[in-house]
Amino acid sequence: MQLLSDGAEEGTVVITDAQTQGRGQKGTIWTSSPGENLTVSLLLRPRQIEGRLFALTQVVAIALRDIIAALVPQEEVLIKWPNDILLNKRKVAGVLVENQWEGSLLKGSVIGMGINLNQVDFGKEIGQQATSLALVSGMPVDRKICLWSLLDRLEDEVTAMYRGEHPGRKYLSMLYGYQEPVPLKWKDGQGSYPVLGVNRHGHLAIQLSGGIRHFDLKEIEFILS
Repeated sequence: MQLLSDGAEEGTVVITDAQTQGRGQKGTIWTSSPGENLTVSLLLRPRQIEGRLFALTQVVAIALRDIIAALVPQEEVLIKWPNDILLNKRKVAGVLVENQWEGSLLKGSVIGMGINLNQVDFGKEIGQQATSLALVSGMPVDRKICLWSLLDRLEDEVTAMYRGEHPGRKYLSMLYGYQEPVPLKWKDGQGSYPVLGVNRHGHLAIQLSGGIRHFDLKEIEFILS
């Protein structure tokens, strides 16, 4: 974010072997063993997308899902709204998009991404929820190859977004629970219901028994078994 403030050019990439203050959506924690995974941030200066910022979240999730699916082609790889990546229903990657504004104008965005590549021990607390490519494939993953593949896919998706293409349909085709019942829990209820889609603000649309309801971040939870 400091590089963004200092005028760094679009496409600047920052990589670290270890992080001590990893964060996810709404203040959740992202942990990563030193030297085992891919933790990278990409600086973008999105053009004329202030009214559809969720599209940026979508293209990043699509790129992440694509490169992970290519590495484990026989496995189920899906996007869990808004931008976590699930490998066989366990979290393998996450994203945090942070925007910087000048008044009502978007100055730029920093896309923080974490992919579990070679970590095999996640501890008791998150061990039932997280996985890695090495755990699933049984083989180590080259971090440099994964990085370049990710940046190539991101460039393709971001360029298409800048041309005016909307990622919504592609995003839905990869979305966990889309048009099929999945276990959910929210403040005043729970049950298995299908995901209908996502609106332009990024709110999740769920078909409940009483009708369609929209949820913002942290208002609903997917129960993964």
